[in-house]
Amino acid sequence: MEIEQEVIKSIRKIGLEQVYYAHSGHTGMVLGATNILYTVFLNAKLTNKEPNWISRDRIVLSAGHGSALLYSVLYHFGFLSLDDIKSFRQFGATTQGHPSVKTCGVDCSTGALGQGLGNAVGLAVAEKFLSSKYNEKANLIDNYTYCICGDGDLMEGVSYEVSSFAGKNQLNKLIVLYDSNRNTLDGKLDLTFNENVKARFEAQNWQVLLVDGNNLDEINQAIKTAQQSESKPTLIICNTTIGYGSVYADNSIVHGNPFTEETFQKFLDSQDLPTEPYYVSKEVLDFCANLMKEKDKIYQKWLKDYSSFARFHPLKARDLTKSKAEDCAKQLLKVKFKQDTSTREASFLILNELAKIMPNLIGGCADVARSTKVQIQDEGYFSPENYSNRNIAFGVREFAMSTICNGLALYGCGILPFASTLAVFSDYMRSGIRMSALMNLKMLYIFTHDSIGAGEDGATHQPVEQIESFRIMPNVRVFRPCDAKETVAGFRLALKNDAPTLLFLNKYKTPVLQNSSIEGAELGGYVISYESNKKELHGIIIATGSEVHLALQAQKIMQSDGLSIRVVSMPDRELFLKQDKKYQNSVLPKKNKARLVIEAGVDSGWYKIVGLDGMVLGVDDFGESGTRADLYKKFNLTLPNIIKTMDKLIKQNQTIVESII
Repeated sequence: MEIEQEVIKSIRKIGLEQVYYAHSGHTGMVLGATNILYTVFLNAKLTNKEPNWISRDRIVLSAGHGSALLYSVLYHFGFLSLDDIKSFRQFGATTQGHPSVKTCGVDCSTGALGQGLGNAVGLAVAEKFLSSKYNEKANLIDNYTYCICGDGDLMEGVSYEVSSFAGKNQLNKLIVLYDSNRNTLDGKLDLTFNENVKARFEAQNWQVLLVDGNNLDEINQAIKTAQQSESKPTLIICNTTIGYGSVYADNSIVHGNPFTEETFQKFLDSQDLPTEPYYVSKEVLDFCANLMKEKDKIYQKWLKDYSSFARFHPLKARDLTKSKAEDCAKQLLKVKFKQDTSTREASFLILNELAKIMPNLIGGCADVARSTKVQIQDEGYFSPENYSNRNIAFGVREFAMSTICNGLALYGCGILPFASTLAVFSDYMRSGIRMSALMNLKMLYIFTHDSIGAGEDGATHQPVEQIESFRIMPNVRVFRPCDAKETVAGFRLALKNDAPTLLFLNKYKTPVLQNSSIEGAELGGYVISYESNKKELHGIIIATGSEVHLALQAQKIMQSDGLSIRVVSMPDRELFLKQDKKYQNSVLPKKNKARLVIEAGVDSGWYKIVGLDGMVLGVDDFGESGTRADLYKKFNLTLPNIIKTMDKLIKQNQTIVESII
């Protein structure tokens, strides 16, 4: 239709103007992939009346540098205002340089290439999982996930991982449109990439279709074909021209923003576009508005179906629309443990208690469930044979696991994803965890073998810097419990936290401590054992995880020698530092500077706690093969050294301070 061509031209104009007037952004994809994104919106089931409708089709722009194109389409279809468009890339704007979930109509924050594709796979997993659980009485969950990606996405290693996973699990409602423009930032594509993408995806059990990316009819027909797939996800390879219609067409320079006033005006003239900034004709806006009115009818019908379903199945309806996370936190207080249990074993019991009361808890491991003990008992694996199972076999694909779980969390509907591997391999997931934090996703990461105590497997399996490195990441909760009770606290905090929580757990049995406290642990740090002499406090030992047990043994020996020592368990240092000063001072009296931290990891961040006068016994080198006892001895994490160091601190600081109790 002629009007559609006018819409396409208008989308290109508004997209280019955002970048041109902001003097910042990426123009090549804005001009080259317009037909792709327009056709996706043409086919997508969505409504601007309720952008977060749970059964809407999801649209992920994995090639997030093309955000101006996405914003232009969202503006034309009534999701964004003209003010949003004019403030592109400006401070405080919802139209950020790369898409953000804070922007109306945007399903997923992207920018780190490849991860959007992983998020789309996660969204497709969520649709399969929920539709298998809730569609028996009504078709409440029924959507496609569309993902627009580019060459950069397909070069990133995570794209191989997630595509393999999607093909294996027959995610047939996942449709990926590949903007194949044969250029990257540094030059022609063959400078860095010459794979047969069609053969690659076919080998991973995908349906692959090839189209002219400038031909609306071909793209539209390919999407229709993809929607009919019964057992395979679909990749639509769209051959496009980067910088289409401009003097920079098919030139890698147009990936960024090379437009001068002259070349910008030349583009408008060549496309017969008006020069008035941000002008869109009434005919174009009316066409887009009418299209959205037709889509809204589908939403209105769904509302009636959902209302009827909710009347007869109120509990199931609530599970789809409201998270049960905070309600479930109370139930975890009832979990019982053996006297001696590792924190990973405690985690297994807690997770399975949670599974009984949280129907949309779903996740898995990177092929280490037997080691991390992260698995929902008596349930099989999510698979084409049974998509309602809540254990996901991610295989040895740590990065993919984090991006897929992000997609699960983004879907909503009360889904709480969990992901697990050995702590040292969290490095493979770091960028995915960063995106979890950036998007404020409620996520549960369960990492075991949390220190050099991993022992015989050697340095490759012994985390030293991982825990501390995650503590410096914004909006991430890092929790290392000392026993089963504190592990309960970690799970409860995860349920209450609208951001990712990372639990670091040990693999060897430790006693459940008499004075450990769920309530205290939920404050980040607390006194687990007070000093023997309430009138004077000689020194304070602060520890996390298994080292709390060492600290308590040292305290007992030192007290027999007449020293009055306090032991503080601090499973979440950053959370403790967020408590009010009065509470912090009650745990760590200001006047007492004889403070010693014990943690089997790098020590850099602990000086916020001990100050210039305190000391940290940590591990600032890689481990090696040996028993736990061998390794702790090598790094001086022994009772004699703890006592010797504490004694030295007391003498240096001449610490005899009245106790605060």
